[in-house]
Amino acid sequence: MKVRAIFTDLDGTLLEPDGSLRIEVMTEIQRLTAAGIPVCLVTSKTAIEVVGLLARLHLETPAGFENGAGIVDNRGSVVFDPAAIPVEELRLAATRLRARCGAPLRTLDELDDSELTALTGLRGTALSAARDRRATMPLVVEAEWDCTLRAALATRPRMKLVRGNRFLHLQGDHDKTSVMSLLLSSLPHREGVIVSCGDSPNDLELLAEAQIAVIVPSAAGPSKELVSKIHDARIAPLPHGRGWALAVREIVERTSSCN
Repeated sequence: MKVRAIFTDLDGTLLEPDGSLRIEVMTEIQRLTAAGIPVCLVTSKTAIEVVGLLARLHLETPAGFENGAGIVDNRGSVVFDPAAIPVEELRLAATRLRARCGAPLRTLDELDDSELTALTGLRGTALSAARDRRATMPLVVEAEWDCTLRAALATRPRMKLVRGNRFLHLQGDHDKTSVMSLLLSSLPHREGVIVSCGDSPNDLELLAEAQIAVIVPSAAGPSKELVSKIHDARIAPLPHGRGWALAVREIVERTSSCN
């Protein structure tokens, strides 16, 4: 059975920690495109950030943005998931959570540019693109507060908290799988398996939904949470983009040889 499509996270998975793209990733995406295998980006990044990355990667497939809040194409046309919540409502909820729990959390828009650069490595116009949130509010708070904050949020069933690499994301009741069917329906019909690649807890649903799941490790190793919950996942042989490229190539070659 061939590969129908590849769904992939970006930060820490396809991209390096500083946001750069390795040549191995570009080469593999060119090979996939030539083979007619769609690559669908599904990320916590904003729609504006995703449009820029679609251009850098020469991809024409739509992509999921802000943890499944919606999809965007390479022209910047956006379709929101019905569960997405406007960022203004999320910002207010974050303020109430802080007051209720006493958690030392800060929202993304409470960070100045130097603080955000220190966290993400982004500068200049890239900072503005990262701040252009439409339906998620990233929070800076230690993971030890996650359970307390989730318990306090339980009275708001339309909202949830999702832990990523750098931030705890306050968002509507959607995840990266929320946009998978919409993305697949936008692609030419192709028989085959779905491959998903991710590196952090907010990729859990994306990996669980795939026939072949790839956990991409960081320099410190793969996410313990993902490994414990996705028992049949493949672990990429190297961190970040190089590991992504090697794992994807091996899967495509192996599935192609089985036909």
